[in-house]
Amino acid sequence: MSDPFFIEGTFAAPRYYVSELNPAYAQLQGLFNRIEWAKPIRRADGKRHRLNAFSCLLWAVNNDPDWVTHTILNKSHYTIMKHRINYLAMSETVNTLKAMGWLEVIGTRTRNRNIRYLAPVKSPMRTIAPFKLDDLGWYPPDVEIRRGNTDLDRAPLDVELMANPAQRKWNNEYLTPVMADLNDKLLNHSFTLFPFGKPDDDVQVQYHRIYTNLPQSNGQRWLTHGRIYPQTFRFPSKQNGWRQMTLIDGKPTASVDIHASGLRLLSEDYYIGFDLPDADDLYTHGLLSELKRDLTKKVIQAVINGVPLTRKSWPKSFKDDAKTALLLAGEDWMTYATAISETYPALLDIREDLGLDLMLYESDIIIRAMNYLLDKGIGCMSIHDCLIVPEDNVEEAKAAFCDAYNHKGYKRPQMSVE
Repeated sequence: MSDPFFIEGTFAAPRYYVSELNPAYAQLQGLFNRIEWAKPIRRADGKRHRLNAFSCLLWAVNNDPDWVTHTILNKSHYTIMKHRINYLAMSETVNTLKAMGWLEVIGTRTRNRNIRYLAPVKSPMRTIAPFKLDDLGWYPPDVEIRRGNTDLDRAPLDVELMANPAQRKWNNEYLTPVMADLNDKLLNHSFTLFPFGKPDDDVQVQYHRIYTNLPQSNGQRWLTHGRIYPQTFRFPSKQNGWRQMTLIDGKPTASVDIHASGLRLLSEDYYIGFDLPDADDLYTHGLLSELKRDLTKKVIQAVINGVPLTRKSWPKSFKDDAKTALLLAGEDWMTYATAISETYPALLDIREDLGLDLMLYESDIIIRAMNYLLDKGIGCMSIHDCLIVPEDNVEEAKAAFCDAYNHKGYKRPQMSVE
């Protein structure tokens, strides 16, 4: 077993169940009937919720190499996220399994980390064969606020802030309507995605927006980041060519990208703005022409997001990422840092968390551009600084970007079509 103080465990998401048609249902029901509840469960929906909670915990235990699981046990979290399994059912199921010795607490808990539970060697939860879960069809809310400045789409939910009445009122008045309006317009269009190269016509394209809260020294909240992420779907792989097969309203699509979006927005920053060179490719301009373009782009994006050019070696995150690690072979950090700092000296003066603010501006731009197209009856999708539209509507997508950049006070961007 791994170190018990830092063991990862498998997450029991409160969004699944085992249907009566599932081959594991009978065995699951048999185990569930052995649970000794402190109080009789009189309501049918109460029993169903607890059975679903037990299903998720049982699945997680059986899919973890160390028989360890963890789940969310914060009542406000359930209120905010509207999980299909309610808080009472999950908390009572966990507490009952602990009281019976089927689960026991393991390791230590730290901030923003769930308590880990081990199914001991003699736990009946170890006796069932591996099985698959059925989906209850839950989706995250249109707007979330999270903590931290890394893994932005997976960072811990800022439960205290989102549960705050004043913040909830603000979200309902100013943040949620923007996403609800965008998602409502997207329902007027059909999308065919090709996961694993096979067409899936039954796709409902909806997005949710994730903000990052970076509280100020005076205690006030500061919402930044704000990128939109797929809420009800996943983008097929671009490397395998599956994303390029995407159809919108039955038509082949093209992607319209902003070239060097972060660098472009940075160049117009009020404090450290600078003139961009007149170049077709900002990642191969001047001294950068002798470097690996993909690695140069990666470094510039990392610097904008807080990695200092003055460091002496490659960031650990570069080495840990398999794709980026391949680019590092035979490459020296100082060579890249020197060339980039001489080409774009302003990158030496990046202030803390500026990258998150640029993401916020970039997100406002993409939402406005999508609305520009949708208001004209043109279906679209987006990935950060890219619009995916029917091939016949490429020029309208370019116009949408120009409108959005102009509305935010930025110059016309440089775009490319793939």
